[in-house]
Amino acid sequence: MNRTPLPALVNVLCTLGSYGARLTPADATPEQLRIVANAVNEARRLLAAANGPASTTGCSEHPNGPVDPTEGGACLLCRNRRPPAAGTAAAVPVEDVVQALADLGEQEAVRRFGARAVARATATAGRGTHKHSPHTRRAHDEEPTR
Repeated sequence: MNRTPLPALVNVLCTLGSYGARLTPADATPEQLRIVANAVNEARRLLAAANGPASTTGCSEHPNGPVDPTEGGACLLCRNRRPPAAGTAAAVPVEDVVQALADLGEQEAVRRFGARAVARATATAGRGTHKHSPHTRRAHDEEPTR
């Protein structure tokens, strides 16, 4: 049994239950019937998914997707959408990451501090360096003279 789709199934059944109390033959509209039909189809789909094999990732979007070994079996495809663990990228001083980038290179800095910390340090270090060098300046890049 796959328990991953059960919360969505509960929501669909609640939607169906709300229409069951207010849908009467005299008051039924085609729009209401379409909503009920869509909810029934979704409930059938979710019920079939729940009767399937257990999810390897615990992810409702990618139930049998690749597993992230560093996250204890969580979905590897959704890893980028998860909030960072407390104290990861923000706890590393930007100066340390910038120094590691300069001394060791990007790959080693990512291995030591993580991609998020390296991206943050790269963005922070690049602030204020957006001016074109003299040989690549164009006329519209010049600051107006007063």
